Amino acid sequence: MKNLIWIFGVLLLLTSCGGDDDICLNSDSTPRLKLLFKNANNQDVTLDTLYVDVDYGKDSLTHIITAAANQDSVMVPMRIDDSPYTDIYIKQRLVGPTSKLRINYDKKAIYVSPACGFKINYENLKGAILQGNPVQSIQSNNTSLTNENSINFYLRF
Repeated sequence: MKNLIWIFGVLLLLTSCGGDDDICLNSDSTPRLKLLFKNANNQDVTLDTLYVDVDYGKDSLTHIITAAANQDSVMVPMRIDDSPYTDIYIKQRLVGPTSKLRINYDKKAIYVSPACGFKINYENLKGAILQGNPVQSIQSNNTSLTNENSINFYLRF
């Protein structure tokens, strides 16, 4: 009788384990926008302090980075609702000028797996500065956002 319970337990354990599609890996999720910082001479630059907020359509801005030191780039989660753009606010001091960037895009939903559901890829990325200082210009590098491996925009400070 003990052997029968033991065998039944092992069979139950083996059949209850799911496949690899039960695991949602980081590469299976919606990618974040990557922004790299440059100076006026087109050289990579590290900012001593950085504040980044994003407008996700709520009553208040969402703080992505607050007083981060020595930043040369930033990864920004984009909106996943029906909006065709994401507004990003960047400043170098808590009290000081704020740049407002607008990233326009076309969204494409891609089914990943039962565990992950859908992820959003962004195509035809276009950046514009709606309010300058400290960001002086924005330069496009990669107009599609399908993973987090490449830089999408360069921001000149």
